[in-house]
Amino acid sequence: MHRLETERLILRPFTLDDAVELHRVIYSDIHVLRYYSGMGAMTLTETQQYLAEHLGAWREDDLGRLAAILKLTNQIIGQIHLDSYVNSFYRWKEEPNPLYNTVEVELAFAFGRQFWGKSYAYEACQAMVRYAFHDLKLRRLVGGAQPENIRSINLQRRLGYRIVESLNGPGYVTILDNYLIVQQ
Repeated sequence: MHRLETERLILRPFTLDDAVELHRVIYSDIHVLRYYSGMGAMTLTETQQYLAEHLGAWREDDLGRLAAILKLTNQIIGQIHLDSYVNSFYRWKEEPNPLYNTVEVELAFAFGRQFWGKSYAYEACQAMVRYAFHDLKLRRLVGGAQPENIRSINLQRRLGYRIVESLNGPGYVTILDNYLIVQQ
């Protein structure tokens, strides 16, 4: 992925040097991780290994993970990413039993708790949505949110996502269609 900029943020590829700050802001905070991935906190060594293992793949294509850097302080405040996956688990009423699993692209994000409520995630997501639809020409973006993650659900609503219940269990699927963005 290449670098993107917003009014207050720089969204840039990660480097190995980012591991300590990334760990401090996101991967050591169980509250952030509970909402982001459902997993527990990582040790610094685990964060460093995770970053080292994934760094190459994140740089190989147009999808991947970017560090969200606050321009004012040059500090990592979060991460945002586009991930592709074979959708064998999210289903919604319009396509409850497709003949084939589709490849979807998910827009996901995690920001340090001290940066919640300041619209940084919204600003970063807007840039990624533009990139996904205008540069990559994607048809739609999907996401997921647990029912208790009201902040994420509200943010996705602000971005124009449709929020629908998953037919495969608890939680919500969020869907943002390119044609909705184009019409705005």
